[in-house]
Amino acid sequence: MTCTTTTGDNVRMVCDTGELQQVGVLPWRIRRDGERKLLLITSRRRGRWIVPKGWPMKGFPPFVAASREAFEEAGITGDISSVPMTTYRYMKVRDDGSQVACRVTLFGMKVRGTLSHWREKGQRQRRWFSVEAAAGKLDDVELAEFVRELETDPERLEASSCSDRRSLSFSGVRAPRS
Repeated sequence: MTCTTTTGDNVRMVCDTGELQQVGVLPWRIRRDGERKLLLITSRRRGRWIVPKGWPMKGFPPFVAASREAFEEAGITGDISSVPMTTYRYMKVRDDGSQVACRVTLFGMKVRGTLSHWREKGQRQRRWFSVEAAAGKLDDVELAEFVRELETDPERLEASSCSDRRSLSFSGVRAPRS
């Protein structure tokens, strides 16, 4: 991958396929009754159900940038795996209406806490869904297919967060401006 643009602390990376590279989080928890739940948020412009995602951050590993996006966009903290669980592609709609292909590297996060006030609270909704319901809400086809696979192999969520899991605090990490 080669770096094409740097804006503040954000780095726009281009994959060998010409897609822009983003990082994201699949937030999950297990309820006391054993049911696995996934947290989705709405996109700011169109109100579609998505996962928290954004651009890599200069000087930080991808999983740290992904965790930062989850903190800002969904108001969540938790244990994130430093090993990606999957990648998926989607078409990002730009401000001018044009579209660009993006590839998202997705990290699993076992959610430990949700904030009542967070940076993008007024711009987004967040909601917990069953794995099956979450798959049905997602418009991103590749991501929805991956989530459907979790229905038949739910231990993949736990395995993704058990392998080299990290708890992060953002008190010392400067938030990039969007």
